[in-house]
Amino acid sequence: MDKNSANHSPQVIGVDLGGTAIKLGRFDAAGRCLHSLTIPTPQPAEPHAVVEAIAAAIRTLDPDDQALAIGIGTPGPVDETGRLALVAINLGWKDVPIADWLEERTGKPVVAANDANCAGIGEVWLGAGRQYRDAILLTLGTGVGGAVILNGKLFTGRHGTAAELGLITLDPSGDTCNSGNHGSLEQLVSVQAIRRRTGMEPAELGQRAAAGDETAIAFWKNYGCDLGAGISNLIYIFTPEVVILGGGVSASAPFFMPTLWDEINQRVLETSREGLQIVTAELGNQAGMVGAAKLAWEKLESITPKNADEAKNPLLSDADLAYHMAQETARFNAGFLARTAHELRSPLNGILGLHQLILGDLCDSPEEERGFVKQAHDSGMKMLALLDEVIRISKFSTGSLPLQMQPVQLSGLLKTVHEINELHARDRNVRLDIQLPDPQVYVQADPNWLRQVLVHRLESAISHMDGGSIKLGVTVSPHQQAQIWVEDSRPAEAWKDSLDWMQQDRIPLTAQPNRDQLLQAPSSLSPGQLLQMDYLVLQRMGSRLEWQVANTESGQIRLTFGLPLAVI
Repeated sequence: MDKNSANHSPQVIGVDLGGTAIKLGRFDAAGRCLHSLTIPTPQPAEPHAVVEAIAAAIRTLDPDDQALAIGIGTPGPVDETGRLALVAINLGWKDVPIADWLEERTGKPVVAANDANCAGIGEVWLGAGRQYRDAILLTLGTGVGGAVILNGKLFTGRHGTAAELGLITLDPSGDTCNSGNHGSLEQLVSVQAIRRRTGMEPAELGQRAAAGDETAIAFWKNYGCDLGAGISNLIYIFTPEVVILGGGVSASAPFFMPTLWDEINQRVLETSREGLQIVTAELGNQAGMVGAAKLAWEKLESITPKNADEAKNPLLSDADLAYHMAQETARFNAGFLARTAHELRSPLNGILGLHQLILGDLCDSPEEERGFVKQAHDSGMKMLALLDEVIRISKFSTGSLPLQMQPVQLSGLLKTVHEINELHARDRNVRLDIQLPDPQVYVQADPNWLRQVLVHRLESAISHMDGGSIKLGVTVSPHQQAQIWVEDSRPAEAWKDSLDWMQQDRIPLTAQPNRDQLLQAPSSLSPGQLLQMDYLVLQRMGSRLEWQVANTESGQIRLTFGLPLAVI
């Protein structure tokens, strides 16, 4: 993308510091790279020279000085504060205060992390792990690096040096590695190990296996066993939802994945691997830079004043809002796509099965064959409708869906919203009570954007409930307005961050009898951030959200907004 695009959106910079090259990117809150730059790492890589080179590159990357924070990944462990590069062997560094030095030269807040950790964060934010909260990344390169993400947060231990996954022991009498360990995972599955064991590069072995070379195929089978044994140990410790395999060796995953799974299934109890996914990374060599940008956004979040009156930099509140909007939108999209994939599987399997019957000449009569064709057609139409919904969601998320104000029938719209959320609600044992208005009630609105606001409201509530009910209805007022309202029984403390945001006079509170209970809720809960985006969408349509307490004893919350009635 051109470096001058999206000039007015909050931005951060992600830096991936390597032994031979430094990659930098300027990112918005949704993770879009607005501009990128690669420079050579100064040789020798003297710390001050490297920092000066990065600072100069940032000035080129961000000539208008718009970036609000910087994240940097370094090739080695970083202390728990994200300030000090403890060791970087390929740079010859020890105890380099890289964050402090870079802050002095840029005037921006800086946070540092191990480059493998940054890659893991990047994959969970925007790559192969984006729909998961608990993930392990293994980078199978010259060495073996790793990252552990637990409940959406990077795990680094009390000193900041945890998750050196390549150094776990598999063979106590095995080869010695640079750490002093013997028989580490790195000594069995890294590029160096492959070269030592075969005399060939992984890419060549992959090409030979693809051509049917039995020796190469046998090697990859054994490789899968070794890697599976190492991953089994990690599964028992962390019980991740997904293991992401990155690095150059992962390109040969089709050849070693079957034996890897065999090893895991043999070694790991089913209760510890239930629902486990093993996938290959998606971001390639950009993952570290992307993850560093995500760290920069989190750094901003940690220092952004929660009270607007205390803000020293007005851009920070905008950045905080943009970050949360993008974060919740990404979560919604990931969940929606996961459920859509599940729904697409059934009609697709139906189509394939019916076609197999027809192509196999297994129909008893032409009438039965036509019936099968009709069923396949119906399944195809269902898939097409689901794909149309995915396209609409994508346009909404990227902002390319303009407002198209027109009369909208509310009863039909609410039926659609119910259908979109029905599967998720059923999975969470939540009852959807959709109170349809008279079919003659139309409002003036954009149907796509209005539908997404209502889907977001239900999606946000369902995600924080385990049982209970959600009500969605319409009340027609005498002032030629339709008041649309959503009421749910999620715990009161789940609204805590929404209340914080509303108290900044963005949304009027018409009642707040349980305010003390809300304010005492754990700050880690964040159920209302999508409300910020929906507020802005409705504002564009000339409406506004209002917050009400529907039940003073239970603390049930009702959100309402009005839209003008349309004349048909």
